[in-house]
Amino acid sequence: MMSAILRSKYQTALLLFLFIYRSAVEAVSPVSIKGTKLYDENGAQFFLKGAVYVGGDNRNDPLLDTDQCKIDAEHLKNVGANAVYVYSIDYGKLGQHRGCMEEFDRQGIYVWLQLGQFPMVTSRSDTTPKWDLGLYNIWTSIIDSFSEFDNLLAFGIGQETVNDTSVTTLVAPSLKAAARDLKLFRDKRGYRPIPISYSAGDFEQYRLLTAQYLTCGPAESSVDLYGVNIFNNCSDSKLNRLQSEFSNHHTPVVFAEDGCFPLTREFSEVKTFFGEPEFSRIFSGMNIYQWGRNEEGFALVVYNDETNQNVGQPGAFLPAYTSLQQVWSETVPQSTSRDAYSVSSTQLPCPTANPQVGWLVDGAVALPVISGLDINTVTARTRRARTTSTSGTASPTGSGTNANLGLEQPTTVGGMSTGAIVGIVVAIVAVVLGGIGVAFWLWRKRRAQQNAPEHLSGPYEKAGDSSERGSMAKTELPTQERAANELEGGFHHQLATKTDWKYPYEASNQPVGELSDGTWRPGNHFELEGSLLPGPGYHPAEQSPVPAPKP
Repeated sequence: MMSAILRSKYQTALLLFLFIYRSAVEAVSPVSIKGTKLYDENGAQFFLKGAVYVGGDNRNDPLLDTDQCKIDAEHLKNVGANAVYVYSIDYGKLGQHRGCMEEFDRQGIYVWLQLGQFPMVTSRSDTTPKWDLGLYNIWTSIIDSFSEFDNLLAFGIGQETVNDTSVTTLVAPSLKAAARDLKLFRDKRGYRPIPISYSAGDFEQYRLLTAQYLTCGPAESSVDLYGVNIFNNCSDSKLNRLQSEFSNHHTPVVFAEDGCFPLTREFSEVKTFFGEPEFSRIFSGMNIYQWGRNEEGFALVVYNDETNQNVGQPGAFLPAYTSLQQVWSETVPQSTSRDAYSVSSTQLPCPTANPQVGWLVDGAVALPVISGLDINTVTARTRRARTTSTSGTASPTGSGTNANLGLEQPTTVGGMSTGAIVGIVVAIVAVVLGGIGVAFWLWRKRRAQQNAPEHLSGPYEKAGDSSERGSMAKTELPTQERAANELEGGFHHQLATKTDWKYPYEASNQPVGELSDGTWRPGNHFELEGSLLPGPGYHPAEQSPVPAPKP
C-alpha cells in the first residue's frame, strides 16, 4: 500500500512538473544569423516555412484582431507553417498588437514584418528625399514596439522597390541608408540583432545586382536577410538559374513570396528547395503566397465572409492546403548545426554602374544622410521580460486531483495527506523553476548589456555627454517639434486597400504615389537629394521610366 501511494505521489508530481516545463518552453526562441544560415538559440538550423498573411478585417494590419490571429495560428500550425509574412501594420495603433504576436508565439510561429513600402523612384529628375525623417520616426517606432517579441523574425525595409525599369535602381542607396540608420538605432537601443531584410521582385535582370549592392560593404550598412519573390511558371530551368545566381552569396537568402504554378499548386518547387541538398544549402526556406484568397486566386483557405476580408473560421481548406501540408511533412531539408557549420562564403564586391544592363548605381557612391538626425540621442531600453504560453491549466480537470490520470486515490501518509505532499513537491519544483528562470533572465540581461555597443561610429556621430540625454528620448533631434511636423498626416507605411494593392506599380503605365490614407494615385516618386548618379545615359529631362535594355 505504501509503495503504491509513493508511486502515485511521484507520478503526479512528475506529470505536473512536465506540464509546467512544457508551458515554460512552449514559446519560440529568437532566430539569429551565422553566415548564410539561420539558427535558433539551441543551435538548430532554422528553415522558413511561412505563408503570406493578409487576415482579419483590416488588410493594412492583420495583427490587430487577436481572435482572428488565434484562429489562423492554429490552422497555420496544422499545415506545417512556422512563420507568417506581414506586409504592413497600422502605425497609429502601436501597442495593440501584443495579442496576435502572442497567439502566433504559442503556436510556434514567427512573424516577418515589413515596416512599410519604401517609396519608389520613377523619374531621374525627381530629387525629393525618399529616406526622410518622417519615415525614420515611423519605422523606429515600429521597431520599438515589436523588438520585445522573440518570435519577431525580421524587419523588412522594402518590397519590390527595385523592379523591371532601370530608373528604379536609383533608389538603392536610399535603401542602404535606411538599413544603416535602423541598425544603428536597433543597436543603440540594446535590442537583439533582429535581421533587417529586403524583398526583391521576380525581375531577373536586377535581382542579383540588387542583392550584391544591398549586402556589400560594411555590415553596419548592409541588409542582413535577402528575400526573393517568385511567381507563375517556376520551371526547372528557372529554379536552376536561381540556384546558380545565389550559390556564392554570403547572407541568408529566402523566398519572401512563392507564387509558383498558381493553377495547380502542387508545390514541386517546395520539394526542390527543401529536398535537394544543393538548394537547401543556399536557401533558408520560403513563404507561400498566400493564406487567404485574393483577386488573383492565390489561397490556401477560403473564408465564409461575404466581404472577402478573411474573417472568422475558414469555410474551406483548398486542395493547395492539403498538398502543402503533405509536402512540408514529407520533405525534410538537410541541415547543419551551428557548432558544425563553418562559414566559408566571402562577401562579393559592390557592383559598379553599368548603363548597358540598366544598373545606374555605383557601389562606391556615398550613402545619403538625414539632415538633423543625431544617433547619439538614442538611449538604451531594458528589454521587457517575455511572456510564456499559458494555453492550459496546471491542474487536470475531473472529480478529483488524479481523476483523469488513471492513478490510485491515496488518503494519507504518516499523518500527512497525499495532496499536502504533492503540494510540497510542486512548491519545491516551482521554486527550482523560478530560480532557473531568474538565473536565465539575469544571464540574458547581462548578455544584452555586453552586446550593446557603448559608442557606434557612423555618419551621424557627434560627441556629447550622455547625461544630457533623456532616459526615454525617442527621437534623435535637438527638438521634437521638427519631428512632429514631419510626421503630421504622413503615414508613409500604409498600403492601399484596393484589390490591386499588391502590385500598384503594375496596375497602369503611369507612375504611382502614396496618399496618407493609403490609396494610390498617379504621380511622381522622388529620390533622395544628393544621391543621383550622373554618368553615361543620364538625361535629367527624362520624365518617364524606360524599360531596361536586355543584356
